[in-house]
Amino acid sequence: MRILLSKESRINLLKALKIKNRAETLKTLSVLMRVSSKTLNKWIYGKGYIPQEIMPRELFNKIEIVDIKENNWGQVKGGKIGGQKSIQQLIKKLRLPKYKKIQSKNGKKVMNNLWDKYGTELGKMAVRGKIKKREMQSKRLEEENQNYFSNESISWSNKTIFQSRKDEFKKIAFPEKMSPELAEEIGIHLGDGCMSFNRNYFSVKTNKKEEQYVTKFLFPLYKKLYNLDLKLMRLESVSGFEIYSKALCEFKNKIIGLPYGEKVHKIIVPELILKTKNKKIYTGFIRGLFDTDGCVCVVKKDYPVISITINSEVLIKKVAEMLKLMGFISHYNKKSIYLNGKIMLNKWIKEINSNNPVKINKLNWASSITG
Repeated sequence: MRILLSKESRINLLKALKIKNRAETLKTLSVLMRVSSKTLNKWIYGKGYIPQEIMPRELFNKIEIVDIKENNWGQVKGGKIGGQKSIQQLIKKLRLPKYKKIQSKNGKKVMNNLWDKYGTELGKMAVRGKIKKREMQSKRLEEENQNYFSNESISWSNKTIFQSRKDEFKKIAFPEKMSPELAEEIGIHLGDGCMSFNRNYFSVKTNKKEEQYVTKFLFPLYKKLYNLDLKLMRLESVSGFEIYSKALCEFKNKIIGLPYGEKVHKIIVPELILKTKNKKIYTGFIRGLFDTDGCVCVVKKDYPVISITINSEVLIKKVAEMLKLMGFISHYNKKSIYLNGKIMLNKWIKEINSNNPVKINKLNWASSITG
């Protein structure tokens, strides 16, 4: 038979074996018993079952047996592991405690001792280790994809766009190539924009708290891109602007590829953006999405989370791929994408950031809390 002893019984066994064999050290004892040091260590530290025949007779009535196995335990005979049923019956008969429970108990005791000894420093060490690992993962992603960004120039002709008399009166104009500013405006459109085919209508409406974002950033952006002079529209819970323009709607639909009407499940990252393979253009697009449909929060007191939620699984998946190419580590589901932790927060602030004062304040607040 092979037996597993309690910790105190293993100590008593070691003492008895040293006395019996007149050995002062474990190494000497292993030589005298003709057992390898590795095997002897397993027996003494409870990592292996001890053969019953090496047990001194004077200890039989003093030891505490935790578990029992047959001599052929673990050996294959006839294609099957024998003796399992009889061993389980024997354990049940003797009412011995299960070894897994004892292991669990001992493991908790070891962790408690470590915590008592090192206190919160142990937790800090673990956090530092995770941060270092995240930094290395991010750098590795950047290095793997550094040759992807070839900065292609993507341009087009706007001759097919019909301009009504109103459009001509407004002197509306359109970009002829993809740029970081246009990519950001497209992200804003997909987040908070609305476009109607029948009415030639386009609008962007944001939370009323973000009115400064509309007047200080969106109005100059639309003036630069389309030569539009916009007026602030205030409703009960939202602020923004609206415009009626057949030419603008045609440009957005026919040239850029943005859908009319309900956006749910229809919106994607336009190919004109993806084809540029330009990090600044990717960054602008993602920033536009974040400034309209993004969120910053801190969980567990000091753990920052950046998220973008939009009802398009195809768009979310593609944005996750774009972020990965830039060295961001994200997690996503059908509607949302998440970037977790201090490393991703700092990288976001450094490389993407925000043009929305409300979001800027939240990013800075999260950064100050997490140090």
